[in-house]
Order: sequence, then structure tokens, then C-alpha cells
Amino acid sequence: MNIIKRELKTSLISILVWSLAFLFLSFAAIMKYDSIMTTGEEILALLDRFPRIVLALFNMVDVDLATLPGYFTVIANYFLLMSASHGLFLGIRLFAKEEQDKTADFLLTKPRSRREIFADKLIAGTLIVLILQTVLFLCNYVALLKHLPDAQTMLFNYTLAFLVLHLLSLAVGTFLINIAPRGKAESIGLGLLLVTYFIPIMANMSEDWYFIRDYFPFNMFLKEEMALSGQTPIVKLAVLFALTVACIVIGVIRFEKKDIYA
Repeated sequence: MNIIKRELKTSLISILVWSLAFLFLSFAAIMKYDSIMTTGEEILALLDRFPRIVLALFNMVDVDLATLPGYFTVIANYFLLMSASHGLFLGIRLFAKEEQDKTADFLLTKPRSRREIFADKLIAGTLIVLILQTVLFLCNYVALLKHLPDAQTMLFNYTLAFLVLHLLSLAVGTFLINIAPRGKAESIGLGLLLVTYFIPIMANMSEDWYFIRDYFPFNMFLKEEMALSGQTPIVKLAVLFALTVACIVIGVIRFEKKDIYA
């Protein structure tokens, strides 16, 4: 069976589960915002009295929750985390499964090069990412429908951020599985994910270290300016895309040389 078709077929349940998760969070978040705007003045006043350390845990430092751009930065934080988690472990699973399922011999004895195998698996992973990001965009679009066209720029900018981080995480997963010691890629990936997520949170707790958050993928896009026309973070997106390409190049070079255990 064609590798791309096989990977897509085996990922159908995962795609469905993640799509439902995106659907739930999108509509639940916007419904909550609408209720806050109508009856939640007391909630906003209560949040203003929370200590900085508590707000930092939820990425709500210096965020105006009374506005949709400010509120959506909090929701976008979870979408970024979900996209990164899925992409990272998808990239690892695409290459680890052949050894785990004892199908490496069958795959490698086919008349195709390792580079072609890598390309097919990467294409399959990219298609899965694009499917999920399309679902996420549609969920957010429908959920924000009553706030359009004012929220259109915000939706466009965040969609780009979700997509690029998702692709970067996929590339990092393929990178780790091909350079890390056997059986260590998932633990290293999880550690990397936790470090890049929690360091900005810790930086949020201190005004002296607050600036650090802008250098980590999860936080560099969480700004209310994302809703303003002409504020598309092109440079940041380009940097993350360059890292994506670098991870893919190193991953394919290592995949061509590594020992694969059947």
C-alpha cells in the first residue's frame, strides 16, 4: 500500500479525536467570552485582584480580557499547545512505528530509497497537519462569526501561527526520532515541550524577566496586536519556518544513515 495512504488511514481516529477537541474548545471559549461580556463584570473585577503569579499560570498577565483580542490570546495559548503536542508526537510516531510494529523489513526491502520513504512519511504528516488546521480554522471561523469582520485579521494571523508551529513541531518530532538514542525520542520531546512552555510562564511571574517570553514559540504570538491590520508577525513566522526546514534536512540526512531495527 502507498505509504501516504497507509499513514492517513491509520490516523483517521486520531484526526477525528483532535478535531472534536478543537471543536469543543473553540465554541466553549467564545460562548464563555460572550457570557462574560453580558454578565461577567464581577469576574473581570475579581481577576484584576488576582496576584501576578496566578495570572502568569494562565498566560493572563497584562491581558485585557474585556476585549476579544485580549481574551483570544488566552485561548490561542491552548491551541498552540495542542498543535505543538500533536505535531511533535505525530512526527515521532511516523518513524518509530516501523520498529515498534516490526514492519521495518517489509518497508525497507521495497524498491524505494530511504529518502523517498522519509519524503512520503513527511508528506503524510503534513497532510494530517493541514487537515487538522483546516478544521481548527473552520471551528474558529464559525465560533467567531458574530464578531466578524472585526475579528477577521486576528483569525488570519493566529491561523498562520497555529499552522507554522504545528509544522515546526512535526519537523522536530522527525528530527528527534532520527537523532535521539533508541526509545528516548518521546521523553526528550516531552521534556523539550514542557521546558519551552513553562519557562515563559515563569518569566511572566517577574517583571524583570517578562521580556524572555517573546523568544519562545508558545508566547511570541500571544499579543493583542495580532488583531490589528498590518501586524502579521512575518519575521517570527519566517524564523520558525526556517527552523522547520533545518530540522527536516537534518532528519532526512540522519534517517539515511541510521540503523533501523526490525
